[in-house]
Amino acid sequence: MARREANVRLRALAQEAGWTGAELARAVNRAGAESGVELRYDRTSVAHWMAGTRPPTVVAALVAEALARGLGRRVTLADTGFAPPDSPAAGAPGATGALGVPGTPGAPGTTPDHARAPADTFSQAATLTALDRSRALPYQREFEADPVHTRPYNPADAPPARRVEAAHVRSAQAMLRSFAAVDTSFGGGHSRSALTGYLRCSVAEWLESPAAPKVRRDLLVVASQLASLAGFMCYDVEHQGTAQAYYRTAARLAAEADDACGQAAALRALSMQAHHLGHRPQALELAEAAAVHAPRLPPARAAAVMGQLAVAAAGRGDQRRALDSLARSSDLLSQAESAEDADGSGYHEAAHESHQAHVFAALGDVRAAIGALRRSLQQRPPGERRTRAVTTDRLGTLLLEAGNLEQACASWHDFLDDYPLLHSGRVDRALRSLRGRLRPFRTSVAGRTVLARSEPLMSRSSRAALAY
Repeated sequence: MARREANVRLRALAQEAGWTGAELARAVNRAGAESGVELRYDRTSVAHWMAGTRPPTVVAALVAEALARGLGRRVTLADTGFAPPDSPAAGAPGATGALGVPGTPGAPGTTPDHARAPADTFSQAATLTALDRSRALPYQREFEADPVHTRPYNPADAPPARRVEAAHVRSAQAMLRSFAAVDTSFGGGHSRSALTGYLRCSVAEWLESPAAPKVRRDLLVVASQLASLAGFMCYDVEHQGTAQAYYRTAARLAAEADDACGQAAALRALSMQAHHLGHRPQALELAEAAAVHAPRLPPARAAAVMGQLAVAAAGRGDQRRALDSLARSSDLLSQAESAEDADGSGYHEAAHESHQAHVFAALGDVRAAIGALRRSLQQRPPGERRTRAVTTDRLGTLLLEAGNLEQACASWHDFLDDYPLLHSGRVDRALRSLRGRLRPFRTSVAGRTVLARSEPLMSRSSRAALAY
């Protein structure tokens, strides 16, 4: 029997990330949970990998994903030592397609934009039909901007179906407003299945049906907005691969409609997600791709794009660009007549202050970040319960880092006020995290009070995670 060679590449990456074997195993388990894959690896498993044992291909891709998040850069299967350097897998984290769904064609890789196969509405309709029935795995290269080249719509290509009229579009717009309002107030877990079912059963059929040119464009625009909202709901419940796929579908539908707002919104959302997952180079690339559309956007939309560009630049340590982008975002927002958009993604002062907080925190100015979060909460519309909860948790975390235990606990009490009405994986994770942060302070009155109040909510958090 041939002797296994130690995986020195994997060991080096773990050391670079500052992770023990147990920490790497937990990161892999978390990445798997996002895709509905229950993994129970531990430090012993990692020790076997480092000794030369190769895990299944799907797990190897999750190892690369986890390390990429921890290191803030791309990590391929070859980098981890799980694929020979000259194999097809060497240049890509996993065997997925352009939408992050195993088996779909057109992975970005290194193929030049002009050589990629054209996308069309029918393939996007098929994607909407297939998505969310099983969770897709997120892979690093899928966070690259993907310019879309579509062929002109030809009604003769459509399968026999009833004609789509303006009334269908109006009904979709009404559904968009309703789903957006529910998501904002109660979290993505509350109506995600309803929205994805609506996309699968109604919108996908309409996209494959004949329609007048104006009706068709309006349908593409609202379908893009619905897909983007579905992506955000999946992101909120931490189904990251599926969220990514919906965002990319949204971008392609918007591209076919020549809808700059839709393309920018989807790219901005992908940038936000990549930043959240630790893929900082890709987050900046996607924010830059979104900013290309800024000259065609209304001021509030352009302000949102520049705000995310500031966050992404700060994540890469580019202080000057981050602050310049923040200033540009503020100027654009001051020109906006209204921050409200039909899809509920309005950008307002509270959202801008939240972007400022991200930038200041990334640049090391915790005091300024705390001030921005407090201003954001003061200006946050009452109906934005989920975002308010996320913000109060962030504020509590920064206050504790600054040594203000009692103020941090006061912020977390505000978080606990909102928590019972929310169905959100991000908020559930925040609950578990705040309890971990407060355990060293459980002997203090402030810390003990928050821990006692949060204890009964933990069982609901666990049940909700299974339901998502």
